[in-house]
Amino acid sequence: MNILRVIKASVLSLGLVGTGLSSSLAAADVPQGMQNFNHYTFAVMWHPGVCATWTNAGAACKDLSPDAKINQEWTMHGLWASRPQSLIASGMNGPTWWHYGCYWYNPGHTLPKDSCANPALKLPAALHQRLYAHMPMANICLDRHEYYKHVACFGETPEQFFPRELDLLDKLNASSFTAFIRAHRGQWVERNAILKAFAESFKVKNADALELRCETPGRHTHELEHQGDILTQAWITIHKDKVNDFPAPDSLEKGRKGNCAEKIHILN
Repeated sequence: MNILRVIKASVLSLGLVGTGLSSSLAAADVPQGMQNFNHYTFAVMWHPGVCATWTNAGAACKDLSPDAKINQEWTMHGLWASRPQSLIASGMNGPTWWHYGCYWYNPGHTLPKDSCANPALKLPAALHQRLYAHMPMANICLDRHEYYKHVACFGETPEQFFPRELDLLDKLNASSFTAFIRAHRGQWVERNAILKAFAESFKVKNADALELRCETPGRHTHELEHQGDILTQAWITIHKDKVNDFPAPDSLEKGRKGNCAEKIHILN
């Protein structure tokens, strides 16, 4: 499976092409009611696991040294707004929103053929460097994919959005939860031990806000069709109005259950 198409179908981050939304979307062009949504899904990747299970990642997986920083902490996938109330009221279901996101507003709901079909983002040099240091999949256009599907129709520019997303990642990687994952690289770990580490790190009663995602080589999927045992991602549900307070306990909301087996392999 081509990784560019994998990311396109991913929970579904896509990109805009042709006459669709652009990174310079004017405030007057933002669809009405887009700010009325409930939560964000903050999605991060465990890079060694992703590179072991996702095929054809190419340049994104060129550095798999255990000493590389990207292989010792979470890397950026995305920050996804939940379905706006205006679309819920219009009858749009959850799967449709996750499939289209901002592309719903393209003429004919057009989707790009792959992530790199999206226009390149023109980021300030310092932000570009920071983003690529923490999002290795940007080497195969994940940055474009994330912005055009999940952000453009909400009216934020890349310069506004990506620093906020990266600040969340910095907070997560400074946590004892990430230290626990790092300390257990190369080991098989009980799923419940990982959930406990999350709850203790963020001082919450349980890990309901955490969705652990695991895969097996050759069975990559973005839907929870199969149980996996190689850690690839963590999705954390954050209340929209508390995103700046993350990781305070009241910033977290109950999310979905993951698909990881009882024992999880944290690759090194």
